[in-house]
Amino acid sequence: MRNQTSYRNVSKAKSKHFFASFSAVLMLVTANYAIAQVASPSPSDPPPAPPVSPSARTVPTRRPAPPTRAIADAPPLVSEPASIDFGFLPPNTPGEGIVLLRNTSDKPLTINLVQPSCKCTTISDLVGKQIPPGGTLELQIKLDGAPAMGVRRSSVKVMVDGYGRALDVAVKGEVSLPVRIVPPYINAIEQKNMTGRVILESTNKKPFRILSSLGGPISIQGFDDTKDEPRSSYVVGYDLTALSKDLPSYVYFETDAPEAGVVDVRVRHENAPKKPLISVIDVRCNVGFIASGTSKEALFTLTNPGTVLESVTTTSVDATVALARTEPAKSGGVNAFITVKPRDGFTGILLLPITFKTATLSADFQVIASVRPSQKSQ
Repeated sequence: MRNQTSYRNVSKAKSKHFFASFSAVLMLVTANYAIAQVASPSPSDPPPAPPVSPSARTVPTRRPAPPTRAIADAPPLVSEPASIDFGFLPPNTPGEGIVLLRNTSDKPLTINLVQPSCKCTTISDLVGKQIPPGGTLELQIKLDGAPAMGVRRSSVKVMVDGYGRALDVAVKGEVSLPVRIVPPYINAIEQKNMTGRVILESTNKKPFRILSSLGGPISIQGFDDTKDEPRSSYVVGYDLTALSKDLPSYVYFETDAPEAGVVDVRVRHENAPKKPLISVIDVRCNVGFIASGTSKEALFTLTNPGTVLESVTTTSVDATVALARTEPAKSGGVNAFITVKPRDGFTGILLLPITFKTATLSADFQVIASVRPSQKSQ
């Protein structure tokens, strides 16, 4: 009995010791876990700052000085004049001029870009050139000529090192015969503006006469040709109502102004001519005045340098045509020169349809001329 009692007592003592030790270990683990949770930052907490040495605290933080001029500012550069207007330019005649780029600052400026807005404008190469303080630099500008009448607009962008904005120089010119029509077109879409008025005026302010017209009846308002002296400007009324089912593409006026034998105003409507299969710069060629009994060459520029014309014909009885020659064009295409000879006795406005034929294609174009006896040419 004594031995069994001693055994039980020993077992109880060991059990108490085990549970006491286990409880202590558990408390220790729990305490360490709690400490770890407090010491560990959560994902949303900012990272701890790195230790700073005592010597580093004595050095003040220096921010870089702001630039004296923002990159988006325009350069201290002006154009004299601010824009260039070549005025009236005859067809296929370029306009050329010069503007001065003036440095209005007290520091030199270096040009890093001079760029026109379209291929129709060529300029002098100024990239890399420097303009001294208060100094100037010439910028040469050339607006290429065009066969089609109308206003041509362009611009030249000039950029300078250190500045994000550019100086823009506007360029303008109007391709026109010595007599022009204002407005340059009649908007007859949906049968609108079937009657109205246009102004014919000379660009050089010289007087002229209106000899004839095609494309519907006209009336020269406030002018009597039998007694009034020629004017430099006319108000002309037109009437297209009788042609509503087959509107013309243009209304033509024949004048006695030198180099302005036939002028026209475009009529916009739904049945516009389709683009020809043979590509050209202009589907019409106005050759101006042709003296009766003589011939003149019409020029068409084909844009494809590989185009080979086999023949040129016309269905009109008012003139004959022939392919005179072809030669490479400066633009990279082909210049085709067509000899046009009005028939004997024909006078007035010649609207001559012609057909170009290659080995695989054919396309229709038009030659325009004023045919009069030579003494009536001036």
